[in-house]
Amino acid sequence: ETSPLANLDRDRLTELFALHECSVSTTAKQILDLCRKTLDDASSISSSYSSEHSSLDGVPPMLYRTSRELLDLFRAVVPTVHAGEVGSIPRTAAVLHNDCVFLAHEALLLGAEYKSKFGGQGNKTGLLTGEICSFVDMVPPFRDLATKSMGSMIELQKGQLYELVSPRLTDFQRALSSNESVTEWDDAETALHASLYHLRHLSQTWSKVLSSQVYHLSMGNLMDVVLTLFLDPVLKAEDITEVAGRFVHSLFLDLGRGGAELFLVDGGREVSMDNNTTQQHFRTAKKYSNLFDKSQAVGQFMTMRLEEVHRGLGEGVFRSVTARELMHLIGATFEESEKRTSLLNALASK
Repeated sequence: ETSPLANLDRDRLTELFALHECSVSTTAKQILDLCRKTLDDASSISSSYSSEHSSLDGVPPMLYRTSRELLDLFRAVVPTVHAGEVGSIPRTAAVLHNDCVFLAHEALLLGAEYKSKFGGQGNKTGLLTGEICSFVDMVPPFRDLATKSMGSMIELQKGQLYELVSPRLTDFQRALSSNESVTEWDDAETALHASLYHLRHLSQTWSKVLSSQVYHLSMGNLMDVVLTLFLDPVLKAEDITEVAGRFVHSLFLDLGRGGAELFLVDGGREVSMDNNTTQQHFRTAKKYSNLFDKSQAVGQFMTMRLEEVHRGLGEGVFRSVTARELMHLIGATFEESEKRTSLLNALASK
């Protein structure tokens, strides 16, 4: 049976096995070049072998082992020597992540590339080296190191975002029962601006280094931390006045716009903001941030009338909000009435 890959043209195959565009260090590139040079020397000796030079029998296997040890050397030395920077500087962590992904990608294909280059007439050692030539076993360790370096940095940034936002929202839930602007509302705005400033700083660093997908996943992950801190007090509030509702609407509107701007990058370049790109990157934000759509729905709810809420249910406006959460919001925001009771009963039956 013909393999599905046989039906693909060469350009499509190249695209299929291509690494996403990202920045790697000079060190990683030099290590790979040295590894290839070592394999070239090994295969050259192997293919030009003759029985008169039997003293060279052990050279190709030795050089093959050396090429593997070069990759091991990078994995053992670089994260150790630069541990402090990798653990504290976002750009350094991102570059190490890319280096490991890059070397894992090359290791995946390197053995297949050089396997057929080993061996010559009467050279059994070279043929045997070609048969065992593989770097696939080095792929998981490199991928694990990539995940560890970037994952640890994201956890560090989550902690910093929590420290920026959480202390300023301590009394925000209680303050939503106020009929006039209070200090807690100002603190919430300060927390919003501080968190967005922090995320923009990371965006400027990572968008020029990481691949597009990894960048979006990272920013979406961090955005969810901020959204959780703002959503929780609103969704748990027992009483939300009309004035407070308008403030929350404005707050979440700014949060949505600021969050969408984090995804206004294309290959490390900022993209100008117009109506089309705004809609496109709002969709991108919803794709990579699990809570983005929910925050927009809650913000929109705050300026709706009961009839509009009922209509929004049918239009899917609140598909990201659970029935229990929406019932609590309705109870906290609207006065007791037949319409409210009817809507709550309808939600309870779902």
